Amino acid sequence: MPRARITEDLELNYELFGEEGAPTIVLIRGTGADGTRWMPQVEAYRSEFRVLIFDNRGAGKSDTPAGAYTVAEMADDTVALLDAVGIERCHLSGSSLGGAIALHLAIHHPDRVLSVQAHSSWLATVGYTAYSLGLLKRFLVEGGVDFYYDATLPLLFSPRFMSTEFDRLMAVRDHMKANPATYDGLLGQIEANLSYDLRARAGEITVPTLITVGELDYLLPVAASEELHRAIPGSELVVFPGAPHLVTMEAPDRFNEVTLDWLRKTVDRL
Repeated sequence: MPRARITEDLELNYELFGEEGAPTIVLIRGTGADGTRWMPQVEAYRSEFRVLIFDNRGAGKSDTPAGAYTVAEMADDTVALLDAVGIERCHLSGSSLGGAIALHLAIHHPDRVLSVQAHSSWLATVGYTAYSLGLLKRFLVEGGVDFYYDATLPLLFSPRFMSTEFDRLMAVRDHMKANPATYDGLLGQIEANLSYDLRARAGEITVPTLITVGELDYLLPVAASEELHRAIPGSELVVFPGAPHLVTMEAPDRFNEVTLDWLRKTVDRL
């Protein structure tokens, strides 16, 4: 995968798929996740869209700048990457922390965003979301990176998937561990989660917005997406029955069907 220079101390690892000239969708991954976790979506989208995936700062093969990160900082990284690869305007789709980054971009760089999707995401880190996202920090600080990827599985996948498709679960976990964030990068991304608050500005989002969440999302539950939906005028909300936080990985066929249909309709309206 090629790399793009973002700042003096940061290069991002990225990859482009699909035909040049097709509508572009940029997929932004969540905490500690590298861009390859989007491959089930890439395979579904690439025949109709140009698809950009990348590793956020601190994850995968991208660099790890020092210090706690913020959603605003990671959104600026994304804009710089768009500039580096020559993408003027695009559709954005983000999972969890990636959703927060995408929403921030829709507010602060509306001229670059055609539509936005926030999957398994949230409005502000308060109450239960502060508790659940705080657990991620405890898992990392008290157990280290390897333990973190094990300990988070029950927050990311459904009980049925973990019990009936255990071999697949272990394959997913092994992929996570083979493409990890660094300790400092993971901690930096978690701090971005913990300082996130979009409540004052979510109403400024005017582009078409899709919000999705799994019915069994324990990390950022349905109520968090419902709150986000109420805060963004004209947004659409889809709840996937029986699905978890990482619906993109556990139930990619359902996820791809819904999001691809929404993308097609959105492109037709623009």
